[in-house]
Amino acid sequence: MKEALKKISISLLLVFAMVLSANASPLAVFNYKVFYVPDRGTVVETYFDISGSSVVLKDMGDGVLKSQVQLTLIFKKGDEIITFDKKVIDSPDMSADAIVDFIDVERFVLPSGTYDLEIQISDMFDPADTPQSSHLKLIVPSPPASGVFISDIELVSAYKNTESPGVYSKSGYDIIPMVNDDELRAGMNELVFYAEIYSATDDIVGDKFLVRAYIADTANGVPVPYTVVNLRRNAGEVTPVLSRIPITDLPAGKYDIVIEVISKENKPLAMQKLQVQRSVPEKAADVDSFTDDQIAMSWINKYDQKMLLYEYFKSLRPISTASELYAMNNSMSDVSKIELKYLQRYFYAFWDLRGKENSEKAWLDYKAKVDIAQKQFGTTNKRGYETDQGRIFLKYDAPNDIVDRANESSSYPYIIWHYYKAGKFNNVKFVFYDPMLLGQDYELLHSENIPGETNNYRWKMMLQQRDTPQNNVDRTSPNDEYGGRIDDYFNNPR
Repeated sequence: MKEALKKISISLLLVFAMVLSANASPLAVFNYKVFYVPDRGTVVETYFDISGSSVVLKDMGDGVLKSQVQLTLIFKKGDEIITFDKKVIDSPDMSADAIVDFIDVERFVLPSGTYDLEIQISDMFDPADTPQSSHLKLIVPSPPASGVFISDIELVSAYKNTESPGVYSKSGYDIIPMVNDDELRAGMNELVFYAEIYSATDDIVGDKFLVRAYIADTANGVPVPYTVVNLRRNAGEVTPVLSRIPITDLPAGKYDIVIEVISKENKPLAMQKLQVQRSVPEKAADVDSFTDDQIAMSWINKYDQKMLLYEYFKSLRPISTASELYAMNNSMSDVSKIELKYLQRYFYAFWDLRGKENSEKAWLDYKAKVDIAQKQFGTTNKRGYETDQGRIFLKYDAPNDIVDRANESSSYPYIIWHYYKAGKFNNVKFVFYDPMLLGQDYELLHSENIPGETNNYRWKMMLQQRDTPQNNVDRTSPNDEYGGRIDDYFNNPR
């Protein structure tokens, strides 16, 4: 369904853009999502995002500007009209220096099948404008007869608790959709999503299950670790899910937003996906802003061995922004294709951005930390900055408290790092563990009080996985074992 949806959104936008150039019709983006209402059937929600700058604005007095758009939706099967709606959409109050877009939401109960959707839109305040039509193919799927299934995933621009039910109201919230949901724009630090989980048969109602939401690389399906969100729910006829996924450090690329439903026996019950594109963020530093003479006379000129400088370049990953990570993963991933001069420019621009008064000192201070990370966390096949502990150390500095428990009888070896303050966040904790029992390269298992890092509500169960059955996803704490003081050490690190 998503592929068809993408084509609908794009084609409608292109049609309206072409009409606008000839007849000044409103420019609008269209999207739709399919939900299910027990005892009523399948519900199609239609969304329009109308550009305020593409309509005629009428002066209402006192500096208030308004527009009106007439919108007609006609659902057909062949020559038969199944349902239709014709309405006038009033814009919010605007002013000459605050022209905004406005959104329309409509709901239609439709049997499953394939429809020809005719959309007519016109500007009510433009006497020269006549309704322009576009025809789109819209598919309404049949809900399954048994088991669990999930609605389409709706991305959310804003929401609040419902005070007075209206067209935006769903499951106790007023939800403003993100109509153009193909792109996660640069600068977005999190995405908010809404979906509904349905139990098609009564025997499922009341059961506990896990909802796991995450972002996965479209190419390989592998989840991006710090985007995984786990939510526990009790199954009802309809179980709404409104949650957030952190994406501050998500590089540009193609991704799937994935929602999974997992039973208390740890069996997959249902899955839904929404394909998105993370846009290329703006450059963090302008590599081309420095002349050859500036580079030749700067401290970076003495770093004239390309392979050594490239190694230093890779060590910057833990403190790089999303745009810098994008460059690392794409245009600068192959050292054989990078000229030394460009590498010098990038490295100099990186540290000029972070240490304007003395960029070389900023680099040397960081390099000292890289050397510490290598000595303490480096392994035979990983540099120190590539390990989880090394990355956290370089990004947030050394912890204030460390708990090192290598020999608890019931647990894998684990280490807890406690920060009084990490970045702008207080009372931050990281839990690392050694599931391979190698005595090195501890993996990040869980973090607390810091967005964007791995958060695993079952971390205590995984820490004692050798002694604790893992077939109950609702269970978060292992049995008490001799020598096990996980809660005490985590809550009171010393």
